Amino acid sequence: MVLLVVATVVGALTPSVIRQLTHARINRAANVIAADFYLAQSLAGRQHQPVTMQFSPGAKTTTITDPQTATTLYTRRFGPESEFKLTTFSGTPTSVQVLPNGMSSASVTISIGDATYQRQIRMTRAGQIRIID
Repeated sequence: MVLLVVATVVGALTPSVIRQLTHARINRAANVIAADFYLAQSLAGRQHQPVTMQFSPGAKTTTITDPQTATTLYTRRFGPESEFKLTTFSGTPTSVQVLPNGMSSASVTISIGDATYQRQIRMTRAGQIRIID
């Protein structure tokens, strides 16, 4: 009898826990992408030259490169093999240059999530970074 009650309670709570874990993973990924934007601004300022941020929806990655030497400075993965396990990852535009003064060549919006929960991260041309609900 006790096992039946425990099994019923666990069965009722499982979908809620899974949903909370998924939302937490997506929110953490949004914070990491925002931190990557700050990292690009910092690298550009430190090197006194622009860096390029590229967003690959197919590979679900963000990459920061030095455009003059074509050296990859940093790559982060968000796909199923990563800790974030995102199913949706898109960037508009797919590439942007971040200038040493913190500004960028274009406003960029990254959309991440899964089938039920989505977040957007936006960096304006002026360099303001926001996580949008």
